[in-house]
Amino acid sequence: MLLTSYLLFIGLHVSEGCILVKSSQTLFITANAGGSVLLPCYCTDLHTKPETFSWQKNSGNKWEEISSESGQYRDRVQLVNGHSPGNLSLLISHLTEEDGGDYHCYADKSGYLFVSLDVKACSLENSGIPLSISAHTGGSVLLPCYCTDPHSKPERFTWNKLKKTRNTWEEISSESGQYRDRVQLVNGHSPGNLSLLMSHLTEEDGGWYKCDLGGCEHIVIKFTVTVSPQSLPFVPFALVTVIFLHIIVAVVYHTKRTKDPARVHYSTADGDAVVCLG
Repeated sequence: MLLTSYLLFIGLHVSEGCILVKSSQTLFITANAGGSVLLPCYCTDLHTKPETFSWQKNSGNKWEEISSESGQYRDRVQLVNGHSPGNLSLLISHLTEEDGGDYHCYADKSGYLFVSLDVKACSLENSGIPLSISAHTGGSVLLPCYCTDPHSKPERFTWNKLKKTRNTWEEISSESGQYRDRVQLVNGHSPGNLSLLMSHLTEEDGGWYKCDLGGCEHIVIKFTVTVSPQSLPFVPFALVTVIFLHIIVAVVYHTKRTKDPARVHYSTADGDAVVCLG
């Protein structure tokens, strides 16, 4: 009797298929641009695998299925179920602002789980406010540029320098001639740190720089490079000593000539003679 009841229970349980946790509810999730997000979707029984399920996104009042083969999500989405077939969660990486929106997870005919995803883009600190920085030749400088949220990373950004002769902004690269192997991004473990480190500075490195995310998001920096005291010409101590001694000898000689009485040199039949006039 117990065995029959147990088998009946198992049969009913299996026949139910996957029943979604929080079915017909909406989850609100916030993530950062450039990062990753997990959109959760679970069967009440993690060992139950639905016959069919899909993830879809609302695009212009039309639900479109998400696939790692589709253009927008190519190689950026994957199911993360581990060893639980009833885990239908979706992982999206390298987030962009366009990834924000409404999603739903559909399993068999048990309903939908809705997810509203808000992707926070990078907004620059002190955007539009010019900064002034100075450094010495031969040294290094860090040109600062930060997202207000350190975990946000812009989809694209550039560092540019103003070329006065052309009055145009030109992109800086560690591969370009002037900056070859002298510039690098220093973000540590913070994707929202877009600062640029420049080493082995020269006077030509001075000028106007811009950290640009496009649109109105940019930071402009006036960078001044002054000649380092260590860069002044080196004069050996021995040479300085010789020059100083020559000056002393010249002064003494001039002083002695000034104090000596005036003399006239003339010739006689007996030979040369000198007559002092003073």
